[in-house]
Amino acid sequence: MLTTFLSVVLLYLGVDKFYYVLAGGQKFATFPDLRTQLAVGGSYLLLSIVYLIWLANLLGSSWLHSTWSFRTILLKTSFFWIAAFIAYPLGNDTYLYVHAGLMNLSGTNPYLIRAASSVTELSPYVDWGQTSTYGVISQSLFTFSAVFVAIHPIVALYVFKLICLALHLFNSYVIWRWLPVPERSRITIAYLLHPLLLFEQVSSAHVDILVSTSLVLFAISFTKQRFWLAFLALWSGFLSKTLPIIWAPWVAVTLLRQGHWRWLLAMIAASGAIVTGLWFTVMPSLAAWKSILNPGVAGQYQSSLMSIAKFVLDLVRIFTPENLTLADQQIILNTLSSLTLVAFLFFYSWQLWRSDKRWNNTPQMLIENMGWTTMFLFLFATPWLMPWYCSILITFAALVPQSRIFGLTTLAFGLSSSAQYLLGMNASLKSAVSIGIPALTLVISAIVLRSKPVPPSEPPLAPLPEPDPTAELN
Repeated sequence: MLTTFLSVVLLYLGVDKFYYVLAGGQKFATFPDLRTQLAVGGSYLLLSIVYLIWLANLLGSSWLHSTWSFRTILLKTSFFWIAAFIAYPLGNDTYLYVHAGLMNLSGTNPYLIRAASSVTELSPYVDWGQTSTYGVISQSLFTFSAVFVAIHPIVALYVFKLICLALHLFNSYVIWRWLPVPERSRITIAYLLHPLLLFEQVSSAHVDILVSTSLVLFAISFTKQRFWLAFLALWSGFLSKTLPIIWAPWVAVTLLRQGHWRWLLAMIAASGAIVTGLWFTVMPSLAAWKSILNPGVAGQYQSSLMSIAKFVLDLVRIFTPENLTLADQQIILNTLSSLTLVAFLFFYSWQLWRSDKRWNNTPQMLIENMGWTTMFLFLFATPWLMPWYCSILITFAALVPQSRIFGLTTLAFGLSSSAQYLLGMNASLKSAVSIGIPALTLVISAIVLRSKPVPPSEPPLAPLPEPDPTAELN
């Protein structure tokens, strides 16, 4: 019932908004009024809570046959992912994607020319007027979808949504192939039906789904020691959205510890060739490379620790203006933002150093460590945190279901991210919920579960074989 309601309401809201803005109406970012916000945001949050209750029953029951084929799983879950496809994207990001595609079709470089400076059929719907923050793989999908604007802009949006749906099903299939048989069906169904994945990656068609695809392809390629495929998967993720760049140190350390230093040198050389090729084609200047780092959100804070700090400083400035000026507040916030980033880098370095003491040389350990790094980046060092960012953590959790603390924290993060739409413009409460719930879950689960090891359901996967020192580089 909740899924049907959301699908129908979002379809009506989206199509109505399209023609309202087309007729000259005032553009709005997400919701036209408080009533719609409460209806959609409340239903989405309630759906997320129902999902968690259902998931607890699913993981604790024995009704599900572990021998179900992936086709059977798709058929049994089809209502939900079809409903997500039907639902219109919430927000204006998908318009921005297709707008960038139209710029590419017209020969305008979206890394050098601001979106607001290029006029297309979708210009009235574009919120962010900066240069593009997405890599060339995302741009190619934007351009393909933009071709269908000639039929109708809504058709172009749904073409891009169809690509996102296909990727979601593909990601689920790779996860199904990756997981051991006893866990395969349960985890795959839980991944396929996760409300945040369906809402953000399929319904709203955020490009984070490309990062999830990059991750699952990297995981299965690295496990099979197809290192060049793993390398291409990692680069594909970076050329979709910049996040996968933070995984590169883990991959480098892993290759070195396995003795694959020749592979690492070859990959560094290949990376240099890719960067050089991009420099002489679509990203010919430093400004173009800076564009993919999302400079438009510099100095802005959303659903993060920095947003909470800004709220506290706002109170100080309002009640004691003689003690804190607006300029002083900005300096303090910039300093705090830099300190959180430095703290994250220290944490990352400590993680890499500490892993040497507990390394078990399995791909699962590598994936889990990459997931924890991403988790801490989002929770403690990202000033601008949107609801769909944590969708990649759900993919990590599906790949390493044996990591109970990470899985519980990710589920809590997904729930708190789902609450952002209901909380709307209440920045302080939204930030406290978005960060507080997963952080609290992390602390409690670490205390409770550390002393309770998971009973092995099957023998662990064997470590990767040691390299032959006499082998030549393939």
